[in-house]
Amino acid sequence: MMKRIFTGILLLSIAVLVLGACSKDSSKGNAEKQNKEDLVATVDGKGISKKEYKKELDAMKATYEQQGMPADQMDKKMKDQLEKSVLDQMINAELLLQTAEKDGVSVKQKEVDAEMEKIKANFEDEKQFKEALKKNKMTEKDLKSQLKKQMTVNTYLESKIGKVEATDQEIQAMYDQYKQQAESQKQEVEALDKIKPQLEQQVVSEKENEKVTELVQKIRKDNEDKVKIHKA
Repeated sequence: MMKRIFTGILLLSIAVLVLGACSKDSSKGNAEKQNKEDLVATVDGKGISKKEYKKELDAMKATYEQQGMPADQMDKKMKDQLEKSVLDQMINAELLLQTAEKDGVSVKQKEVDAEMEKIKANFEDEKQFKEALKKNKMTEKDLKSQLKKQMTVNTYLESKIGKVEATDQEIQAMYDQYKQQAESQKQEVEALDKIKPQLEQQVVSEKENEKVTELVQKIRKDNEDKVKIHKA
């Protein structure tokens, strides 16, 4: 699966499984019943709640803080840009999911269960896994639901983007950039053959990212009339 596809693309928090940004209660038709004041946006009738928006915004602020840019040190322009960026990412995530489902993409439950087991394998035991869920205010059912959405979108992206490969020229160009940077920082320059696999993967990731960005932009443009933002 194209798991790295989202890294650096939509800047959605992979830790909360990307599409967890969309409210689990926002099935089509429910948005109309919900108080407009409880929503930041609707995407073809599906609501994005203020609660989930705040959760994503707080996660992004935490990321910025880890990078040495606390939210309380941002000026109004930066804060506004951050808020708009997070909302756009959530809208784009929902549009991707809806597009994938309309395209007939589906994921079998046994595939979701298999991925869930891989996630659990990253924890020492069931207790540690449960504590992590509790910390993120999630249940295992929530996690499976979000995981299924992510896998659905990944499958859709794979079908649209296809296999991406790196040419020798692209790998060489990436190596030249690395070499120049290492030399400028007076670091030891490793031989091309030694780090070629990593460079190749980096080139492929960047090319995948570009293709996904283009696809997301097109989907957003084609569906802009279905997006209603309730929060400026």
